[in-house]
Amino acid sequence: MKNYKKTLLTGILVLSCGSPLLAQQTNDKEAASEAEQNQPADAATQRENPSSSVPYESGRVGEPNCEDRWSNFLPILGKAACELGYVLPRPFGISMGYMHQDQPFDVGGIFVNGIDVKTPGVAVVNEVQNEESTYTLRADVWILPFWNIYGILGQTSGQAIGPLMVSLEPVFPILCKLPGNNCNVDTTFKLDYSANVRGYGTTIAGGYKDFFGMIDFNWSTADLDISLTDAKAKVISSRIGWNGKIGGFTGVLWVGVMYQDISQTLDLPLDIGEDTLLVTIEQSTQEAYNYVIGGQWDISRSFSVLAEIGMGKRKSQMLNLTYRF
Repeated sequence: MKNYKKTLLTGILVLSCGSPLLAQQTNDKEAASEAEQNQPADAATQRENPSSSVPYESGRVGEPNCEDRWSNFLPILGKAACELGYVLPRPFGISMGYMHQDQPFDVGGIFVNGIDVKTPGVAVVNEVQNEESTYTLRADVWILPFWNIYGILGQTSGQAIGPLMVSLEPVFPILCKLPGNNCNVDTTFKLDYSANVRGYGTTIAGGYKDFFGMIDFNWSTADLDISLTDAKAKVISSRIGWNGKIGGFTGVLWVGVMYQDISQTLDLPLDIGEDTLLVTIEQSTQEAYNYVIGGQWDISRSFSVLAEIGMGKRKSQMLNLTYRF
């Protein structure tokens, strides 16, 4: 999560007065007094992990944290920011991730062979419990010290389970009155599904010394193999956290809130005697918000491991391995 140890203040400072500040910084260095050069480390710097290669942001202007690397052409204004003392992540990143989610969905509409059966009370589905696991590959780049964009490809598989009660009499009134025809169906459906996932997103992040904050937006679609239409998801999340060391751990810890807006359609073939009906169920997220808590271990400036859990009606577990260059 060191990725988020950027600062919106950095961008504002550099955009507004980057060149004058750097010029002034050079003059100040030449004229700096011995007392200024030997000023004692502040509390934040004293908490830096001496056994880690990950630099720490002291908060004192004029202590450069720049690396001489081929990828330094990004982020834009990044060199100016690091020379002012800000610690930025390497601009390019590739992540492999796993996420498991378990949450209820509300049912918006039910159709039998294209006929609306929920509105007149023909079919009743209280809720659908959805559980899925997703594997992702993500590529990202920091465009500005506080602005990141990324793309996602993934594979998901899951299961939807729910009670289904159907009365077909309003749909087939004559047939249902014939002897031997049972037009009341009370069952539990279970659908296994898989899908390819693709998406994109952006992150705005800011921080100073021990603390950071960020907000992330992403949009994705999944071509469900049991549906005629793609599932669409919009996810917005925000996190605030602490950066530092605990024993041999160097990284960040955070808490946050996640918002998910997911809509999808499930197509369920239902056998009744010799006939097969197509039951279509439209569903969407029952509880849009849940709380998250997580952390990231910065193994080095290139490698990090992230873990996060979500709590509430939507329960989730996420694990990511990131390489930055």
